Amino acid sequence: MWIASYPKSGNTWLRFMLCSLLYGELHSAAAVAQLAPDIHEAGEALDVSAPALLVKTHYLTARLPFIERTSAAIYLVRDPVDVFTSNLHYYGRRTGNAAGSDETLARYLEEFIRHRGDPHWQRLGMGSWDENVRSWLEERHSFPVIRVRYEDLAGDPRRVCTELARLVRPDSGAADIERAVTNSSFARLREIEAADIRHQRVGIFYKPYLQPSIAAGLRFMRSGTVGDAAASLDGEQIARLRAPFRPLLEQLGYSLP
Repeated sequence: MWIASYPKSGNTWLRFMLCSLLYGELHSAAAVAQLAPDIHEAGEALDVSAPALLVKTHYLTARLPFIERTSAAIYLVRDPVDVFTSNLHYYGRRTGNAAGSDETLARYLEEFIRHRGDPHWQRLGMGSWDENVRSWLEERHSFPVIRVRYEDLAGDPRRVCTELARLVRPDSGAADIERAVTNSSFARLREIEAADIRHQRVGIFYKPYLQPSIAAGLRFMRSGTVGDAAASLDGEQIARLRAPFRPLLEQLGYSLP
């Protein structure tokens, strides 16, 4: 089963929630990577013999390996304006550039608008934001695709977890749902990130080459909020980011000014 999304749409959060629901409390990102591996790291070497295997992906469906082995997918979609902001900070963490500088923001904004997403992800086979969304939610597949909005995950994680439990663990009770939500909360993930950095456990949150960015205070788990783009972008910039995607956003149930 794929856990799919465009990059920086909340995939890590969703992986932690699903793994917590299925396997109990987690204490490191390495545990999640083992229970729900990343296809971009595992590649063709991924062992797909395990039943009901959860696998993370950002690929367009046309690029998916093992698609003939797919039983279902959960696709997480997020407002592209917040996707932009999260990617901007991730870009700064990845490259060591000052994501908060006006110059970096302006340059990255133009690149994101021109390519309808981050060109780095396009080169890796993930497409533009709308190409990624449409490939999962509009194309015909031989397997069901469950759509989850990041905004719903943030606003009512218990409801989302309850809906997903019907797919991955139908016998889940209210206590199981509550534990999974608590163990995958933003505060809990920040605790795990801090511990991974402190103990230098290589994984989602800590990699040696990121040490300068980590020392500068840049974190993978940044804010986990909805609408935080408004803190760094003005109304015109937000309108320009949303303009190419308005019809698709309306289809997805987003209320647009």
